[in-house]
Amino acid sequence: MDERVLFRFNEWWLTGRVREELTGKFRREDYESWKKSLNEREIVLFYGLRRVGKTTTMYQLIDDLLKSGADPEKILYFSFDESSADIEEVIRTYTEIALKKPLSEAGRVYIFLDEIQKAGSWENKVKIYYDLYPDIKFVISGSSSINLAMGSSETLAGRIIRVKIEPLSFGEFCRLKNLDVPYEKIEYAQDFLGPLFMEYLEKGGFPELVEATDHLKIRNYIRSIVIDRIVAMDLPQEFGVRDMDLLRRLMELLLQNPGMIINLDKLASSFRRNRITISNFISYMEYAFVIRTVANYRPGKEASSRKMKKVYPYLPAFYISMLAPVEIPDAGKIMENAVATILSAEYYYREGNNEIDFVLRHGSTIIPIEVKSGDSDLSEFLKALRRINSRSGIVIGRGRITMEKRGDLIVLRCPVHALAMYPDRVLNDFISNVGDASANKQGS
Repeated sequence: MDERVLFRFNEWWLTGRVREELTGKFRREDYESWKKSLNEREIVLFYGLRRVGKTTTMYQLIDDLLKSGADPEKILYFSFDESSADIEEVIRTYTEIALKKPLSEAGRVYIFLDEIQKAGSWENKVKIYYDLYPDIKFVISGSSSINLAMGSSETLAGRIIRVKIEPLSFGEFCRLKNLDVPYEKIEYAQDFLGPLFMEYLEKGGFPELVEATDHLKIRNYIRSIVIDRIVAMDLPQEFGVRDMDLLRRLMELLLQNPGMIINLDKLASSFRRNRITISNFISYMEYAFVIRTVANYRPGKEASSRKMKKVYPYLPAFYISMLAPVEIPDAGKIMENAVATILSAEYYYREGNNEIDFVLRHGSTIIPIEVKSGDSDLSEFLKALRRINSRSGIVIGRGRITMEKRGDLIVLRCPVHALAMYPDRVLNDFISNVGDASANKQGS
């Protein structure tokens, strides 16, 4: 391969450092734990949605290695998103022009391979190097796909640490805005956190959009740089999709209707395609983090219902980006979508006229969660709680954090911005405050 490509990717071979524009100034909340993984034998796989910071994290790790005294020529970075090549060819050229010695004699070597799912048979080739050369530390990344998931779990079983990098959390977004509100004061900060939370939802937690101010440019970025590239490039390349018209129309329908219940027969009839194709395309979009599906929870049963699944955009920003420039987003849809994203929701409950927006499994406890963007009437939620034999639940909306007694039921009211900034704290405090007598144990 062309040696100039490797020198372009690995400037530190000449300069001894990584340019600041590549590393940025902000480290993610979990960065230190990711950094510690460099000392482990296993391969580290960073995966997740496009543009969430996987490449930046790699550059930050390289920068820290250099600052700790690592030999610049013993650190290789290559992006398969920017240049096509074979893994063996990349490593062979690297050993010739940088190491100038066999890998078996080089000692500790760090190899960073970005967007590795675009390299043919990557899992088998990485496995061979991993097994033959114990001193190589592989750090690889990829936008999620079935190939990436299956390759890492099957061929590399026992050899890999999988790290999912999500978009910025609301807490990280606030800290980038030089704002950090302690949990004890979070309920009093609604006047300025409320608008900031809506800004966060619109920007999707993408680091490059934190300081953006033009609403149209924000929507265009999310639509063209993230969604369109997944649809036009990643999915066709990964799954051999040829029916691009169906893929685009189905994607637009799902992203424009957060909380839509999937009916494969109706979708197949509407799009004039068979239900297997529709089902496959929905799965592809889920693997690529375009959407998330939420199953219908069945109390007292191990398995949830495979029918009546709901679908949400993976981020509320995806829904917002699909709207016309002058169209105002539906507040209820955004709020419900936001809670689904914050909680990585897997279940909701619906039977007859009884429905609960989300049912969360938190350890051994089941937590029913209702989202209220405006109306404060809880009668239907309380009725549904009794239907599933739950004695407590959470209502996400606006206002202050309060614990209410409703007959024999306990309800925690929590503003959505508090849940977004401190999700684990809210859930743990809820379980602690309702006590064992009111907690909803699985199987009860």
